[in-house]
Amino acid sequence: MSPKSAGLAKKWGYANVKVYVQGIPKWKKTGHRTEPSLEYVRDGNIVIADLRSPEAVRAGHIPRAYGFPAKDYEWAEYALPLSKSAPVIIYSDNDDETDMAVKATRKWGYKKVVGFYGALEEWKAKGYPLKTGPAGFADVDNVIPYEREIGPGQISIEDFKKALKADMIRVIDARTQTDYEGGHFPGSINIPLDEMKSRIREIPREKFIVLHCQTGARGEIAYNILKKEGFAVKYLLAECVCEPSGEYEIW
Repeated sequence: MSPKSAGLAKKWGYANVKVYVQGIPKWKKTGHRTEPSLEYVRDGNIVIADLRSPEAVRAGHIPRAYGFPAKDYEWAEYALPLSKSAPVIIYSDNDDETDMAVKATRKWGYKKVVGFYGALEEWKAKGYPLKTGPAGFADVDNVIPYEREIGPGQISIEDFKKALKADMIRVIDARTQTDYEGGHFPGSINIPLDEMKSRIREIPREKFIVLHCQTGARGEIAYNILKKEGFAVKYLLAECVCEPSGEYEIW
């Protein structure tokens, strides 16, 4: 669960609450399937792809979905958002089609691709309405628009990259020392989350602090710690990979 969810669980009286700080990347790496929540599909800043036939889509589809018939899915590469960090939720009435499209979309470089298995059954069981008529349309000349939303306390990916080069900003890596030594952002310093409070005197108060980890979970917890201590601070809510060479990727 996320740090915010863990905090709520404790308020509700649960004593043994844990945060899975490795997050989705570790879960996927171990071969587990991920699925979105119905609320995320309903309200999230996402792209929804319906792989069913145009006839089935017209009869009823999840609102905001775009129609990408599975048999012609290869052209979706040119219609999906230009931003590879756009979350893409894919569903069908055929799990094999969903698996095919998920693999293809990830191969095209999209980092946040999830298959929504049993989507329509879950959607209707929850009582959410389906939309009838044609789904959204997109092609090479009508690419799906997407703009990443930034929440309170967060920093955008582009601003984070600028922060790495700014003298008045200190970037702190909240991962473990082992993770840090395996590859980190140029100029960042390592203060693991579980040492953040005990090493707080090492953090310069005259600088703006930007925190990150691998997914944002530990970064968010560290942000809340430093915010309470009066620091000017933001955190990066994004997945990232840092190489020993200093090269990195954020999405």
